[in-house]
Amino acid sequence: MPFVRRHYVPPSLRFRTFLRANRFFLIGVLLLLAGFLYLLFTNQQGDELIAINALRTDRLDTFFISATRLGEPIAYVVVLLVAVTFRLRTALFAALTGITVAIVAGLLKLYFAEARPMRYFFDNFEDTWHSLNLFDENMRNWGYSSFPSGHTASAFALYSFVCFNVHRPKIAISIACFLLALTVGCSRMYLLYHFLRDVTAGAFLGLLVAIVMFFLQWKLFPDSARLDDGIWWERHKP
Repeated sequence: MPFVRRHYVPPSLRFRTFLRANRFFLIGVLLLLAGFLYLLFTNQQGDELIAINALRTDRLDTFFISATRLGEPIAYVVVLLVAVTFRLRTALFAALTGITVAIVAGLLKLYFAEARPMRYFFDNFEDTWHSLNLFDENMRNWGYSSFPSGHTASAFALYSFVCFNVHRPKIAISIACFLLALTVGCSRMYLLYHFLRDVTAGAFLGLLVAIVMFFLQWKLFPDSARLDDGIWWERHKP
């Protein structure tokens, strides 16, 4: 028998209320994007990757190779398994968030067709390419799908959506979601898969998709009691 959520209250759809409720996370992301943009305008393309690559160690390799999976479908599966126990609506739109951001990022990659860092350095700055601490060949990407970073977009979409939907403990969840998304973005640069511009665009795209999906989940079928119940929890029925 499911547990009863006695204080079930749908969120306010006023944008001002949304901003206030998620101010810690949103301020963190906006400051991060502002910092990234500053670096983009004050450095040449690839400078950040060269600096990050110089910090490479075996421990960081292990950490970032694992951390980058936080922006892959397996992370969505974990969130879905948790969300479906509490609210089917959240689980459904978490999945739609992942699908949407994957489609949009994929279309942008096809449109811009920008060279990955490996290809960019090898074709334009071969001396720099030879000076890099390169990963094994099976981890190198020589393609033209650099912009934007799909992993970063996926991570920021997922963890932003999670943050927006969790009410307590808000500050702790905001910090955790921000750090998880940031770690994925950093991993894409550390692994030489993306430039800072790609990560910046991916973070912005992911945040935008998450905001749209958060409001859309309550705009569609707002009175569906079934969607507001989960496998183990259901809202109080007076």
